[in-house]
Amino acid sequence: MNCLNCGSQEIYRKNPQEKVVYCERCDYSWEVKQARNPLLQTKVYMSRGPMKGNHYVSVWFCPMDISRYSFSLTYGGGVCMFNEFSDDPYLSGSYETVEEALSAGVREVENDAR
Repeated sequence: MNCLNCGSQEIYRKNPQEKVVYCERCDYSWEVKQARNPLLQTKVYMSRGPMKGNHYVSVWFCPMDISRYSFSLTYGGGVCMFNEFSDDPYLSGSYETVEEALSAGVREVENDAR
């Protein structure tokens, strides 16, 4: 990604969980659709079944409503594809809080293991 104002690659975020990006060269700032890092993340270990092992639930901003949150699931180096949102097929749900989104993701892992 380059600065939208001057094209510089010298860009940064003050916090990797924020959507605002800043340019070191021209001091321009703009907002992108998603944070660089998950807002919240947890590991869920499933001890049996075909999906035995570590599953990771990550919470991101909802692609349809920036005031809400969605979750993604990864397992064994792969990302689960939900296809709920055309902007981001790897996210699922729309929740009021990051904690609700995280809990929904954990429930999804536990339900899939049954």
